[in-house]
Amino acid sequence: MFRLKTFRTSYIVLAALAIYLSLAFGIVTGQTQNTMSPELLRAMALKMGTNSLKTVKVKDAPTFNEFVVDRVKLQQLGKALFWDQQVGSDGQSCASCHFHAGADNRSKNQINPGFRNSLFASGDTVFGKTLRKQLTPNYQLTLDDFPFYKLQDANNRNSLVLSDTNDVVSSQGTFNANFQGLGVSANDIGIPVANVFWDSVANAMVRNVEPRNTPTVINAVLNHRNFWDGRGRHEFNGVTPLGSLDPEKIVKVAGLNSIVFVQTLILNSSGASQAVGPPLNSLEMSFRGRTFPILGRKLLNRTPLVAQNVAFNDSVLGGSLTTGKGLTKKYVDFVRSAFDPSWWNAPAGWVVDVADRANPKLVQTSYGVTPTATQFTVMEYNFGLFMGLAINEYEKLLIANDSRFDQFMDGDNAILNAQEQQGLRVFLGSGKCINCHGGAEMTNASVRRVQGFEVLERMIMGNDRVAVYDNGFYNIGVRPTREDMGIGATIGSKNLPLSNSRGFQKCVNDAMTASPSLLLAQANDNCGVPRILARPAEAAKLLAKAGIQAGNSPSVLKLLNQANGFINSVPPDLVQGSCRLAKNPALPCPLSPYGGMQLDGALDVLVKLSADPGVLASAASLLPDPVRPGIAPNLLAPPLGRNERVAVDGAFKTPTTRNVELTAPYFHNGGTATLAQIVDFYNRGGDFSLQNQDNLDPDIQPLGLSGNDKADLVAFLLALTDERVRYNKAPFDHPSLNFPNGGSAASYNPAYSFGAGYPIAIMDDRVTLPAAGALGAVRLGTPNTPYANFPDPLTPPSLSR
Repeated sequence: MFRLKTFRTSYIVLAALAIYLSLAFGIVTGQTQNTMSPELLRAMALKMGTNSLKTVKVKDAPTFNEFVVDRVKLQQLGKALFWDQQVGSDGQSCASCHFHAGADNRSKNQINPGFRNSLFASGDTVFGKTLRKQLTPNYQLTLDDFPFYKLQDANNRNSLVLSDTNDVVSSQGTFNANFQGLGVSANDIGIPVANVFWDSVANAMVRNVEPRNTPTVINAVLNHRNFWDGRGRHEFNGVTPLGSLDPEKIVKVAGLNSIVFVQTLILNSSGASQAVGPPLNSLEMSFRGRTFPILGRKLLNRTPLVAQNVAFNDSVLGGSLTTGKGLTKKYVDFVRSAFDPSWWNAPAGWVVDVADRANPKLVQTSYGVTPTATQFTVMEYNFGLFMGLAINEYEKLLIANDSRFDQFMDGDNAILNAQEQQGLRVFLGSGKCINCHGGAEMTNASVRRVQGFEVLERMIMGNDRVAVYDNGFYNIGVRPTREDMGIGATIGSKNLPLSNSRGFQKCVNDAMTASPSLLLAQANDNCGVPRILARPAEAAKLLAKAGIQAGNSPSVLKLLNQANGFINSVPPDLVQGSCRLAKNPALPCPLSPYGGMQLDGALDVLVKLSADPGVLASAASLLPDPVRPGIAPNLLAPPLGRNERVAVDGAFKTPTTRNVELTAPYFHNGGTATLAQIVDFYNRGGDFSLQNQDNLDPDIQPLGLSGNDKADLVAFLLALTDERVRYNKAPFDHPSLNFPNGGSAASYNPAYSFGAGYPIAIMDDRVTLPAAGALGAVRLGTPNTPYANFPDPLTPPSLSR
């Protein structure tokens, strides 16, 4: 599991194969040729680390059985919670932003002015404009608005800028209100607060819009971390998305008459961490100030999906579980059936008092005494735990692994046509797509890739210096870095870094400050910093540049040639290749016949020639550690340095390319609407590459793809669609959903009439997505229906709730 820039034995062998194939078939050059057999193309894909997703198994958390007693009931609970509009404060469900191939196809009232923009103290609250028109709340987007950064020549990033806005296309959520209490109906009681989401024509509030584009939840459980900025941590703490960055307390029944607060970190559960974010988020699903104990109190004695249709042949909720509308059991029944009693079955009288939210207390009340408004049952208090694990389990079913590409990798030579096969070659070669969209998951942010020696990586930046970064998260120049810091931001009550690189570096610094005698390697070990793979082939590139600057010394050239010979041999000899680059007392490097000392490598000679010390230091950071160099092929680089450069600002999680046909708009800002626009972006080398140079991924550079190459690549991307997703077939079937799609300027919304003196909420334009059973429904992409692809307007509005 590795990014293609990381050199291991398998990659060196691949490099030799790639050279042969590129010469024979034009892969690297991007020349359109159709002479490669499907068998050779499949072999190339396998060598480059991608495959059918059927080869990837979804893993449980190691502690799964400590929490769960019935997996099927957990899946049922998760699907119900995901689709149920009762979960939100005003009719929003998780699915309200994830109903179209796991993403959001709405194009009205989907614009945020840039809340994440760190160039402004409180984010950007002023709407921008496209070449077509001024953007506003409640705006109806069209294709003519895209891309948001529009150039006169789409292939030249230096051409005239025709229009530019930092606004974001995302998903509408709740009306902006402060939570006051639970209502009799499914809607909570809230006091509205006017903000920037205000329709000046209707003189009314419209729904809030989130500050980043909505990614798909399909295949999301395969991600090591979730959300664009990775705040949906791999380890679930039972309450918030932040895992170990924000330890929280849950309650466990420890004995016959004993309950205790515990802290837990449930590994391999980024889907759970992601699931508990939106239900309490005031832009997405909740009035501001609601908590999970309150949500548990609201839902546990309710019938799931009570106002929504459920198909009798629903793959998870069908059969005797439904009468056709709602389910036949209450949420409390599902929790009791799915979870170990130690997480909900408290001794009589015990409650959790949250009068002081920061310091909840366990209280034993007298028999028959009604709990106060701040006292909750253990089941209510632990509701975040139940919701997170249940939705995570439901999303384990949402694995799209049967696209035509999967079938091709399974052995069907005819399933991809000639253009699609050529597009796959571009994906693997001249398009450089595979460098970030790696593995069968087609993202380097997957669980399989972010592990072991590949949690952190070092890469050569544009100025020939090296930086550490979080594997799977890259700054690709979509927008200026400061507009959204992505994983480079800090978060939580302790203001901790989201980035693993920065988090580990902070720990190392804190440890060495507290104990000045501590060695760097010891501090790394104490902080649990993962070792970083050495990359001798990359070091050789830097040393070659330093050699040119130092006058092309024959001895340096000879050593570099020897090193590259060892590194590129089959099988490669990374140890001796590294030795020719720099002597290393921990490796069996060649000895001088005159004194038994190791012979100089290229770096050692360049030091004596006074070559650029910055370049030499960068090269040394890519070579095996002189104390603990590891064992080939996993040679290990030096420990993470206290002040080592970290390149994570403006970096975002690499999304999967699977089903990308159906999940527009694209990028974290949603500023691109078509696959052709995406390919143009990469072909010109990004939009803000020069401005973002300090953090830019080095692969972002002009590609020189031809028109045919680009068309072929788009054709291949279309072959990544799983037809079960396109037709809402099991496991992608679902209950019905009634969701907002902007608002009508005609009148205010009587469902949210807050009284005299309060802002008026606009009348929702509602769209109903019919229930789909296991056999599926209307094809996604059908115009003038709820299934239309972005940015086509959806079906005419339904005012019914």
